Amino acid sequence: MIEVLRSGGFPRTQGGTLYPLLRRLEEQGLVSHEWQHDTAGPGRKQFAITDEGRAELTRAADAWRQMDEALSRIRTSRQDNP
Repeated sequence: MIEVLRSGGFPRTQGGTLYPLLRRLEEQGLVSHEWQHDTAGPGRKQFAITDEGRAELTRAADAWRQMDEALSRIRTSRQDNP
């Protein structure tokens, strides 16, 4: 997960930041985890987004889009009226 975040534009992502966040998201019911056992190494927690998490993601993405549209209107207004 850290590698995906780093390659997606978050180069400073570290486990010390990510795992507490995942724990909080799990406490809120937005993600869940299950242990994946591997004979070649230690087990790993595999996280998955829940239905409630998907709904929250949609809500947050909509709010972000609204903010982006408002900022675009402000930028356009300022360019038209320097």
